[in-house]
Formats: sequence, C-alpha cells, structure tokens
Amino acid sequence: MSPNPRILKRPEATLQTDAALKTRLKAFSRGEITWAEVEGMTFEEAKAIASIGCDLAAAGRLDDARVVFEGLVAGNPKDSAARAALGTVYQKLGRTDDAITEYTLALDTDQQNPVALANRGELRLKAGDRAGLKDLTKAVEADPYGETAAGRRAKGLVKAITMAAVQVAKAR
Repeated sequence: MSPNPRILKRPEATLQTDAALKTRLKAFSRGEITWAEVEGMTFEEAKAIASIGCDLAAAGRLDDARVVFEGLVAGNPKDSAARAALGTVYQKLGRTDDAITEYTLALDTDQQNPVALANRGELRLKAGDRAGLKDLTKAVEADPYGETAAGRRAKGLVKAITMAAVQVAKAR
C-alpha cells in the first residue's frame, strides 16, 4: 500500500525557520500583529477573498460564505468590514445574537461602518430596542450620500420611522 500523499512529514533535516518569521510569530504572541500579518496577507488578498465570500452569499451559499468570513476574522479580528460581512451572513442564517455580536465588534474598530450600523440598528428595532434608531441615524451620517446599500436602507428606515411618528403625533 502506498503512503497517503496528503500527510505532511517532517523532513529529516532540522526544521529551520527564518528570522523574519520568528520575529512575526513573537509579535503575534504578544498581540502586536494579527495572524494575517504573520502570514503576510496583503489588503488586496484579503479584499479578493472577501469578494469571493460576498459572491457566495449572493448565490445563497451562506455556509460557504460563513466559512470565508470566519477565516478572515480569525486572521484579522480588527477587520471591521469582514466582521460586518460575517454579521450579515449570520443575520441571513437567522443567527441574530451572533450577528449583533459581530456588528458590535466591527463598530469597536470602525464606529462609522454603515453596514454594521444599519444592520445592527435594524435587528435592534425588530427586537423592540429603541437604540436601533440611533444606529440607523449614525448609519445615515456615516453614508450621507447613500453610497452603500446599507446606507440607503438606513436612510429609508429612518424616513419611514419619522413619517410614522409624525402621523401618530397628528392623530393625537
């Protein structure tokens, strides 16, 4: 029987790691850099991977998209866009608490992330939490020209809520 070619075997020679990698690993262990930085992942590479995750989500392959975004977040927990995208996938999967957690963590890094603000705001409002309106308002402020779908949706929701409040006030 032939050996499985997928099994990695330790070379007979002493395993040597270059000095730069050792330096990056030590910096990672001290919390100074992310795993993506240890691996040398560039912004462009992360963006390309995120694009694949978005394509998977758009095609309805939510579990595959979840894996992509969970990997990006594991590699760089400071990536607000990846966290917001993971929150969106969780939201579509019906994992509301996980989605809110990811949106909140995205906002810890970037308080102006319109996707995290709009989606968290919408989820909060659905749960009866009035803080959702504050999130939606901040989403509109973060994307005043409606450049993102989240910003446009937030603007529409704020407008609808305001109009409903005016109608209630008029009826009194």
